[in-house]
Amino acid sequence: MGRQPVVAICGSGNAGHALAVALSQNFEGVVSWLIGSEEKADLLRRRTSAPGLQSTGVIKGRADRLRTISSDPAEVIPDADIVMIVVPAFGHASVLNRIKPYVGPTTTIGCLPTRGGFEFEASALISDQGFGARPTLFGLQTLPWSTRVVTLGETVNFGAVKAKVVMAALPAADGPELAGQLSKLLRTTVVSTDGFVNLTLGNPGQYIHPGLMYGHFRAWNGEEYTEDTIPMFYAQATDEMGQIVEQLSFDATAVAQRIEEESQGGLDLGDVVPVHEWLQSSYSRVTGDVTTVATCLRTGPIQVRKAPVTEVSPGRFVPDFAYRYLREDIPYGLVVTKAFGEIADVPTPMIDEVIAWAQSKMKKIYLVDGRLEGSDARDLPIPQNYDIFTLAELFQWYDDYAAAVPRKSQADLAS
Repeated sequence: MGRQPVVAICGSGNAGHALAVALSQNFEGVVSWLIGSEEKADLLRRRTSAPGLQSTGVIKGRADRLRTISSDPAEVIPDADIVMIVVPAFGHASVLNRIKPYVGPTTTIGCLPTRGGFEFEASALISDQGFGARPTLFGLQTLPWSTRVVTLGETVNFGAVKAKVVMAALPAADGPELAGQLSKLLRTTVVSTDGFVNLTLGNPGQYIHPGLMYGHFRAWNGEEYTEDTIPMFYAQATDEMGQIVEQLSFDATAVAQRIEEESQGGLDLGDVVPVHEWLQSSYSRVTGDVTTVATCLRTGPIQVRKAPVTEVSPGRFVPDFAYRYLREDIPYGLVVTKAFGEIADVPTPMIDEVIAWAQSKMKKIYLVDGRLEGSDARDLPIPQNYDIFTLAELFQWYDDYAAAVPRKSQADLAS
């Protein structure tokens, strides 16, 4: 018998648990799991051995192909055919640094979901590791399911399976074949798009999350909320909030249009669509009124969610500006989209307005006089930090990376 294929999971949160179960249903190889700390790895080893990690909800199964759980990447990564990173965007660099000594030229490295600039960050940290080639990269626009850990290491719930997930690959030519393999592994339709720019500019979370945070809290002046007065994040979205979200997406689509035009047929950015169109196509069956962005948000499927807050005294709350709606969707969302706008010489007035407000709440400096020249922009995966300042240099960067990836056929990993 030949060597069994291996998929490695990096990340022990909701998505990591879900992948451990989902892959076990559809995969003919073994699953390895890289955990951030040895203490947590030991806990997960004990709990997954008896009674074992299982799932509830729309996907029911056990993580019975899970073989290795370790905090040591040397025990997880070297034999992996595919590495799936499932940590927040601000943790990507840490994971990439940990795994880089152990990846090979035929390793495929992906991010579920990806965020703006992942390809630049991965290319710089992984490089060619001395083997004269670079690994294939991929990213999914969203997770294939909504999922939550019920009991750590024991039970994970699948709330829904998304009908379609958009994926980008680098090289883009590897996308269709890889999308087919991931469709089998994840048991949903994974659709290949024409490169990472589609995911960066078309990420709907960067419009919706910061846009609603800005709408709910831009006039906040220090008052505290009680449990009953915390705003409902989606259900209380006003028409003005809907317009803010929509304008953010218009800024991004304008950037995409310019980049596509200047590529002269080299890039198809048709997956960067206005957020209203995305909401209608994604959630029309579970939304009461799709007339406007605001009505989509007010009558959509997530009506019970409250705005993120933190408790400052018993029963008293203030906005949580460190929550992922800003901590992730500003630096790894709108800031990266703004960076592409600067390269394309396209103004992004609403994006600038929301970043300027958010950075004041986050105590960060990204924008200075409307340009990404703040000290906190220097550590982000924006093209300018990789010596890319023009569209010609951007197009060349993608071509150069693609040329350094060895041509290979994706192994048939699914059962």
